[in-house]
Amino acid sequence: MRVINRTAISITAAQPFIDWTRRQNATVNNGMLTVARAQPFGTAYLLPEFELEEDVHEWVEDNAAWLFEFQLSSWSDDESAWPQPRDLKTFREWFRVDVHSVVVDVADDEIEGEEL
Repeated sequence: MRVINRTAISITAAQPFIDWTRRQNATVNNGMLTVARAQPFGTAYLLPEFELEEDVHEWVEDNAAWLFEFQLSSWSDDESAWPQPRDLKTFREWFRVDVHSVVVDVADDEIEGEEL
């Protein structure tokens, strides 16, 4: 187990995102997806280590457009169905961002990944 030199954020759905997913494919989720059920399925992002929380929020603001699109693409590849506008204000309405200043890697194996 080790503390790693990263800051993490987690992004989870708020009600507008849930409502949008229901409109995209009502037969699949049949109204069963709620904010409470979406919470465990948020996305975690490892960022460079920031000392100040304001710096994390600035990073989120600077990257809100692609974060928004990444979250949308996890549900639908049909970009024509994605909401407009996808600005910072709408991002904040659609998603909750939590900051985690301490990141602990409890796995024994090395971190693996693939480039996006």
